[in-house]
Amino acid sequence: MNTKISPFTRTPGIAGNALIETHESDEIIANFESDESYKYVYKIVGLRGSGKSVEYSIVMNHFRKQTKWLVYSLSAGGNPTQTLISLLSKEKFIDDKSVTRAVGGSASVSGNIPVLSANGNINTSISIKENEHYYSDEAELKAMLEQTKQHGYKILIGIDDIAKTEEMVRFLSILGTIIIEPNANVRFICTGLSKNIEDFVNVPHLSFFVRNEAVKIKPLDLHSIAYKYHQLLDVSVDNAIELAKFTKGYAYGYQVLGEVCFKQKKAAVDEEVIFEFDEGIGSQYDLLWTTLTEAEKELIKIIVNTDSGKVAEIKQKMDNESGFTSLRDRLMKKHMLISQSRGTVIVPLPRFKEYVNNWH
Repeated sequence: MNTKISPFTRTPGIAGNALIETHESDEIIANFESDESYKYVYKIVGLRGSGKSVEYSIVMNHFRKQTKWLVYSLSAGGNPTQTLISLLSKEKFIDDKSVTRAVGGSASVSGNIPVLSANGNINTSISIKENEHYYSDEAELKAMLEQTKQHGYKILIGIDDIAKTEEMVRFLSILGTIIIEPNANVRFICTGLSKNIEDFVNVPHLSFFVRNEAVKIKPLDLHSIAYKYHQLLDVSVDNAIELAKFTKGYAYGYQVLGEVCFKQKKAAVDEEVIFEFDEGIGSQYDLLWTTLTEAEKELIKIIVNTDSGKVAEIKQKMDNESGFTSLRDRLMKKHMLISQSRGTVIVPLPRFKEYVNNWH
C-alpha cells in the first residue's frame, strides 16, 4: 500500500512540511540567548488560527536542543506553580521533598527507619530529612530555581493559549519576583488572544508581564504560500498564486485549503473545494464568532457586506454611527479587522462573508 500522506495539518502548534517561516521567533530566540539582553518575557498574540502556536513551538523546540537549557511547557488550565515544582523535582541535581542518607547504627535512633539485612538483623538505617521549603510552594520553587542557576542552567517556561485564572495570576506573580532578580536565569514565553492577555492588565503586581514585549502575528506572505502550494501540491505557478490569494494569508486557511486540494487532487478552487473548505474552517470561525459581543457582531455583518470597505459607507449603514470608533478599535485589537488603506477596514479572513451570511 503506497498511500501518500498530506503535508498539511490542522493540529495547533504543528506546521509539518508545510511550515512557512515568518521569522517572528528569531527575535525571541536571539534575546533569550544573549547575555546582553534584558528581554526575559515575550507574549505572542494574534487571531485564532494565525500561527501563534507554531512560533511558540519553534522557540520551545530550539531551546530543547540546547544542553544548558531546561525547557518546561505548562498547561494554561492547570496549576502552573505546582506543575513546575513537580517537573523541576525530576531533575537529578535537584533535591526532592525528602533527602535520604544511609547510615550505620541502632534502630533506636529517633526519626530513622530500620532496614533488615538478609539474615533478619537490623544493621542499617535511613535518615529522612524533610525539605524545609516544601510546604511553601513559592519558597520551594525559588529554592529549586536557585539550584538550577548554581548548576549553570537557564530555564525557559512556556504556556500556550494563556488565560486568566486564579492559579495563573498567582504563578505570574511569583514568576515576576524571580525574573526581576539580578542575573535571573529564567525566561518566559506565552501565546494568547489579545483579549486574554489584556485580562491581566488590572491585576496588581503583574506589571512585569503586562509591560513586556508582545509579538503580533501577521498574515502569512502570499508569495510564500504560493511557493509552498507549487511545491507540495505540484500545481502550476499561476494556479498556486490563485490558491494563495484565496487564503488571504490566514495561516489556518492555508493549511485547510492545502489539505482539501491535496485530498481532492485539485489545482484550483471549484465548488467541491469551496464546500469542503467551508466545512473545514467553519468550526474555527465558530470559535472566533463566540469571542465577539453582540454590538461587534452587528458591525462585522455590516463590514463584510460593504464591498468597498470604506468607513464612510459603513457608518451610513449603522443605527448609531457614533459607536463605530470604539467598536472598530476593539475589533482591531482582537485582530478581526485590518485597515489596508486610509479610511477603510476589512475582515482579513477567507470566505468569512459567506460564513456570516449563511450562519448568522
